[in-house]
Amino acid sequence: MEFNRALAAELSAGLPPEDVRQLFRRIGERVATALPIERCDTMEQLTAGFNIRWEAIDWGFATLQEEGDHLRIVHSCSPLAMAFGPESGDWAGGFFEGAYQAWFAAQGTPAELHVRAEGADARGLPQLVLRLERSNG
Repeated sequence: MEFNRALAAELSAGLPPEDVRQLFRRIGERVATALPIERCDTMEQLTAGFNIRWEAIDWGFATLQEEGDHLRIVHSCSPLAMAFGPESGDWAGGFFEGAYQAWFAAQGTPAELHVRAEGADARGLPQLVLRLERSNG
């Protein structure tokens, strides 16, 4: 744990926050590529595919909910905040953006749809909320 906290402090001190976020986004993409999801035809299959992968590495679980203009992804029980401390909130968002983006791309999701982290759950729960939605530009 102390190694992770020291690493977090050095990353914060040495790189702009957006660079650290992009680094973690690329790490998330690599993890998703290393842990591919089988082709899914339903939201239930996709949720199960995500959770099989997260459970295998003990990294929490996801729920998906279709909203009017986006797909809401709620990731619960991530070990990132515990490992890196409260400063890691934005990095965790980048990691999960990368992982989910890679998995959706592998499922054939259109290129104009992107995963974006909204941040922590508004109710204060230990969850990260993300959205799969059309890019604004």
